[in-house]
Amino acid sequence: MGNYKHSYKVTEKDLLSLSVYNVGQEKCDADYQWGPGIRDHYLVHYVLSGKGNLIINGKNISLSKGDCFLICPDELAQYKADSEEPWEYAWVGFSGSDAELIKKATDFSKERPYLKNISYGSELEKKLISIYEVRGNDFFNQVQMTGRLYELFALFIENASKKKKGNPNEEYVQKSIEFIATNYSYPIKVEDIAAYVGLSRSQLYRAFMAVLDKAKF
Repeated sequence: MGNYKHSYKVTEKDLLSLSVYNVGQEKCDADYQWGPGIRDHYLVHYVLSGKGNLIINGKNISLSKGDCFLICPDELAQYKADSEEPWEYAWVGFSGSDAELIKKATDFSKERPYLKNISYGSELEKKLISIYEVRGNDFFNQVQMTGRLYELFALFIENASKKKKGNPNEEYVQKSIEFIATNYSYPIKVEDIAAYVGLSRSQLYRAFMAVLDKAKF
């Protein structure tokens, strides 16, 4: 197959806590470049094949098949396909009040906005494709896309080294996100989440607030 691009941009965003902005997959031409530019949403790319470079936060990072990178809002970024082995990648853009909190539970950071040679790449690719498969602007589609986006982040969180560092509040928040990702299609309540992580509703609230206050900086 030659170069191609399949993409979908959501024009209606009724969900405020977390919503898909755009989603797609592209096999780039040699030396294809985006930026330098600034986006108003988060954007995750997973490299399916080939090679390219990400320039962000003053760093030039070489990436290839099996790598993943994250661009955050208001960050000056640029990425470019290799001239001989241009990359093919899948992506999802997202925004919402919970986005930064969820990002904090993964291994992405400002200092290291990429993951190299991830072991769960095939599963990640499936999650990205599944978001594209339920694309649409109806509220039903938005809920489906957001649900599958939560599943995508549950995968990042499940494989995050931060899980093992032992901060209780962050662990409670991570477990809560994993519970939501697994049960979003059911009418779950805050009490259900609190029971799952082993806290009272007020304790869970304090855990989220502690992590949210940290996420502001």
